Amino acid sequence: MFRILANPDQNEWRRFRARKCPYSPLSYFWRTHGGALFTSHTLLFCAPVLQNLHPLAFAPRKYANINLAREVGSMDDRTVIISSQELVDYTVLSRKKHELVFKRDFLLKTGAKAGDLHLHSVEGELVLVDEKLKPLEHKLSELDMVTVIPHRKEIGEFTSEINKFSRPELDIAVKSKNGTAYDLMRKRAVLVKNNYEKREDIARLTIMLNNMPRKDSEAMRGLIEEGAGEDADVSFLPKEKQQELLNLTSRLGRQCCVFAGSFSLDKKKIDTSELKPSDEVSRTLPNGRVVWVEAGKVFEFDANEKEIASVLAKMQSKNAEKQARAFSEEEIVFLDKLQSDYLAARNRRATLVKGSELDETAKVYKKKMPEDF
Repeated sequence: MFRILANPDQNEWRRFRARKCPYSPLSYFWRTHGGALFTSHTLLFCAPVLQNLHPLAFAPRKYANINLAREVGSMDDRTVIISSQELVDYTVLSRKKHELVFKRDFLLKTGAKAGDLHLHSVEGELVLVDEKLKPLEHKLSELDMVTVIPHRKEIGEFTSEINKFSRPELDIAVKSKNGTAYDLMRKRAVLVKNNYEKREDIARLTIMLNNMPRKDSEAMRGLIEEGAGEDADVSFLPKEKQQELLNLTSRLGRQCCVFAGSFSLDKKKIDTSELKPSDEVSRTLPNGRVVWVEAGKVFEFDANEKEIASVLAKMQSKNAEKQARAFSEEEIVFLDKLQSDYLAARNRRATLVKGSELDETAKVYKKKMPEDF
């Protein structure tokens, strides 16, 4: 970066002066070179160094505060693209981290010593999870994003009540599995577990809301999280997006419809509404992933899942045999056919499952920088 600013095209300054450009020299250089050389943060902290470089960098104007630095930044500096896959990864890794921290703390409380094999294994896994989680935590911490947490209010209320108990009291409640504290923890756990199981649909819905105008997305979030409120206008969305919104909300347990161009939770409007959620049935795959299938295709989906399980078992058996002895040509042909059948069944699953790919994205603004440091 410093090399570029210190040794720019020698004709660049002449072009700037000849055009009588309204931008500052640095802003002109930035715009004409089609990209951000550095962020407004870097500009602020590197200003003392950059002022000593080529006149094109800062002369004749000098940036005295963050407001001028912000003017230099392009729109791309203030937005970040976030995907539904990243939101799901963050949820999974966060849960895994909490589980490992709990295991580590439990082992330490029950007498484990540094260097113990089990404790070492848990701490090693915790380091690996943390390495994957930290970049996502950093990225999400910068975003001014509308997040969806079904039953947020109830979870918060349970947490506040649980926090009134001391750590020893909570430990006793967990061991005895009774009492007020345990009942509160159990109720909260049910809501949290339900949200975790529906993490993909929550991520998709979060991305969809962040592609809406802020006022509309916040109104939708309130309706979905609390299950009550005034109808919200969605007439600006294409019909297919309105349908997707209804399907995702319905999967989270909210009866909804689009009535007169507005998203509504009013059950009385469902029968006369122009759009209703699709008739879907949930299924859990062997890896624990929850998917949704049209009600009319459930029988076909279930039969295909049995086919996948059967072919996979045969493949695994044959591959184990192949490790122990040489296969005849006929056996190799049979194994190839099993692999082909397995791939075909997996492809059929993909066509039967609705929205199996986590490929949704949204461009989200970063949180506002303070006016001054």
